[in-house]
Amino acid sequence: MFYIGIDVAKYKHSCAVISEGGEKIFTHFDFANTTEGFSLLIKKLDAFGISSDCSRVCMESTGHYGYALWSHLSERGFEVCLANPFQTHNYVKAQTVRKVKNDALDALALAQWLLIENPTASALSPEETAELKSIARFRTFQSRIIGDCKRKVITLLDVSFPEYAPYFTDTFGKTSLAVLMRYPSAEALSHAHIDALTNLLVKSSRGKFSSDHASALRDLARNSFGIRYASEASAFQIRELIDQIEFTKKQMVSAERKMTELLVKAATPITTIPGIGTVCAAIILGEIGDIARFSKSSQLVAYAGYDPSVFQSGQFSGTNNHISKRGSRYLRWAIWLAADRARMFDPMLREYYEKKRGEGKCHKVAMCAVARKLCNIIFAVLSTNQPYF
Repeated sequence: MFYIGIDVAKYKHSCAVISEGGEKIFTHFDFANTTEGFSLLIKKLDAFGISSDCSRVCMESTGHYGYALWSHLSERGFEVCLANPFQTHNYVKAQTVRKVKNDALDALALAQWLLIENPTASALSPEETAELKSIARFRTFQSRIIGDCKRKVITLLDVSFPEYAPYFTDTFGKTSLAVLMRYPSAEALSHAHIDALTNLLVKSSRGKFSSDHASALRDLARNSFGIRYASEASAFQIRELIDQIEFTKKQMVSAERKMTELLVKAATPITTIPGIGTVCAAIILGEIGDIARFSKSSQLVAYAGYDPSVFQSGQFSGTNNHISKRGSRYLRWAIWLAADRARMFDPMLREYYEKKRGEGKCHKVAMCAVARKLCNIIFAVLSTNQPYF
């Protein structure tokens, strides 16, 4: 048996191979992240009589850079293991006291780690699951864009028109956005015709605002403490940011529509669990992949990062331990959102949450307990492929 370690990078990868006895077959072979580079790797392995039947491959799970290589190796029948960088990093440090870091050393360490640890191979996710993961992460990316844009708008208003945001219940509600698009600065609003401003408020709020609100808002603008310096630049940015927000919202709707289609195709019972809607279901399924990867629910809890950290040395054992926060942060975030809704609508989880609160636990600690319980439920539902009751 041969053990192949591949250090992954954006444009090129580095490969090392050792035998079952730890003998170094070769320790530094670089190949490009292209079709030609992959062919060179296969030829190099063939030259040493190394095939998919007598070898295992180990790569670090370092984002998207190794996806294409992983896919091509799997299609050729190679058993590929994706190693957690936390594990391999500590293994590399343990090999020498010198401060050495290069691709050849990392590739060799991966091969040696594969030989010693003998981890389970990482299978490619089913196509539907992989698509869900991609679309769900794209939707998360869009959500962050909107958040960044909103924070920038608030920053601009704090400088140019600090009295504006407190006037509306929601700065980014329909009425407020209509005002900002027409009058994006205190100076512009201070010169607004009262009838035009009243009509805008009445129409956008469906009659909830009146001429009194228009007069009060214009007075705020006329007496604003905000700076008027470079107000045109601020007004321009506010308009552009609002356009970006509205455009991205439309993209999010399209992404959610696509996620719904993929969930229907997947025919999963996960949406029968209270608190898990389309978005959370897509993220959870996409991040988990094949539930068969986990032999027990505690492994899923750990993958979501909700397992407690442990700090113990000698006679000392830490009691104020936090969750590990290792694994997929996307999965952890989706389960938290689902748990927050589930503890309000599912009788069992609501009772469990209240029990933890009755024990003196704060809201966040009680929510972590609910999240762990929800991980167990998700594991059971996906493992049995049966709806939640």
